Amino acid sequence: MNDIVTLSVFGQQVLLLLILYALTGLAAGVLAGLLGIGGGLIIVPALTFLLRWQGADVEVAVPMAVATSLGTMLLTSASAIWFHDRRQGIDWSAVARLGPAVAGGALLGALLAAQLPGLLLGRIFAVLAAGIGLRMLLAVRTPRADRPPWPRGWFVIGPVIGAVSAIMGIGGGSFNVPYLARNGYPMVRAVAIASACGWPIALGGLLGFVIAGWGQVLFDHSVGYIHLPGLIVIGVAGALAAPAGVALAHRLPATHLKRIFGFLLLLIAIRMAW
Repeated sequence: MNDIVTLSVFGQQVLLLLILYALTGLAAGVLAGLLGIGGGLIIVPALTFLLRWQGADVEVAVPMAVATSLGTMLLTSASAIWFHDRRQGIDWSAVARLGPAVAGGALLGALLAAQLPGLLLGRIFAVLAAGIGLRMLLAVRTPRADRPPWPRGWFVIGPVIGAVSAIMGIGGGSFNVPYLARNGYPMVRAVAIASACGWPIALGGLLGFVIAGWGQVLFDHSVGYIHLPGLIVIGVAGALAAPAGVALAHRLPATHLKRIFGFLLLLIAIRMAW
């Protein structure tokens, strides 16, 4: 009888976790489509909390959340790339230069992140997320530079953007879009190119975490730093929800929404730092 009760409680806990993973993915997907921000800004703090709730040490929970967030973007970025490419919004010549650069930077950034103490990595995420949140709260717009569109300095800027993005577990749009706009790209095209570059960032960062955690059993149902249930459920839910966010983006006032999310992101940053 006790075994049956224990099994029933375990099943309820597993079901609750799957629901929370799915809700995290849905929220990340909608916000990514609605505001053009990386879903990692939602996934990393949410998954860190869920892993800690399951008993993971903070030194494991934070890098695992970052690594798993990058893995989910292989699904969500592919969806975004397909959406933008259908509308011929992606400059593939820019992606051909910037993509390998951000992927290489993401690989190195992930290797570095895996060596950092979990608390320090969480605080680095908090500081960078606070900066992004403050920018959104103030509704700061990056003016388009009056010059021919071209990814100038991609061989220097690309690795830096990739490394910082991998350390945060995000797709890099918060950094790539302003960079591309300052290099003459219209905002819509800058967002499309940044979306396409999110896939090589995710791939490079994921590869770095796989290398760093190779042969280690860090937590249940994980391969190195990659938490498989979180990757699959959050990734699929995010990919399904992103089109809904895109549809809402055409109906709701983006400026006000960005300010609201910027405020929430500052609260998330404070929680992660604490």
